[in-house]
Amino acid sequence: MIPNIAISVSALPKSGKNHFAMSAPQPIRIYCFNGGADYVRAKFPSVEADVKNYPLPIIEDTDQVWAAPLWEEFTKQLKSDIAEGKFQTYVLDTSTEVENICQQDVLETAIEVSDKDKHKLATNEYLARNLKMKAIYDQIKNAGCNLIALQYLKEEWVRQAGEKMATATGKLVPDGWKRNESQCDINLEFVKRPVTDKGKRKLQVVATVVSSRFDDFENTIVGETLVNPTWEEVLALAGVAE
Repeated sequence: MIPNIAISVSALPKSGKNHFAMSAPQPIRIYCFNGGADYVRAKFPSVEADVKNYPLPIIEDTDQVWAAPLWEEFTKQLKSDIAEGKFQTYVLDTSTEVENICQQDVLETAIEVSDKDKHKLATNEYLARNLKMKAIYDQIKNAGCNLIALQYLKEEWVRQAGEKMATATGKLVPDGWKRNESQCDINLEFVKRPVTDKGKRKLQVVATVVSSRFDDFENTIVGETLVNPTWEEVLALAGVAE
C-alpha cells in the first residue's frame, strides 16, 4: 500500500500544475484561490474532483481588512472536509496565495490586538504565520491523505554587500512559504515548452526533481526529469512501491 505523500510543484503560471494534480488518487479536493482550477477540472470529466473556490476581494489599500474572514472560511472548510473523510488528495491552488492570506490574517490580528498602524509583521509575529501554515499541511498528512502544494516561481532579487538596491539574478525561485519544501516529501519544478511532433505544435511539461525525502546517500533522484508527469510516475521514480 502506498503511504500518503506530500508533493510540492513550483512553476510559472499556466505550466501544467493542475493537470498534474488531476492524476492524484481520487477523490480530490482542490482549494482554489486564483479562479483557474475549474477550467482544468472540466478537461477531466472522468476524474472525481471537487473544486472549492475562494475569490480574493479587490484590495484597494494596505489598510483594508480582508484576510481574516477568508482564512477562517478556508480553515473551517478544511477541517470539515477532513472530518468527513471523503477525499484522498488535497490540493492547495496555490500555496503561494494561501501563505499570502495567512500572513495578512496574522498581521490584521496583530493590528487589532495592539491597535497600532503597521504594514508588516514583526520578527516574533512570523512564528504565528509559520505555525498556521504548518497546521494546514499537518492536518492533511495526519489524516492519512495526500497533499499537493502548487506554488508559483518568481524572479530572484538579491542586494549585494555595499549596494543600495537589489538586482535580479536571472534565477527563478519559489514564491511563497519558505518552509514548503521541508514539509513536502517530493519537490518538483515544472517548465512548459513547445515541441513539434509530426508537423504539429504541442506543449510539453518537463518536471525536474528538486529534492526527495526518499533519497539516501547511495541513491538520489535529484535532477531527474519526467515529461508530462503523472502522480504514479513521480512515485515510481522516487521508488515508493505499492
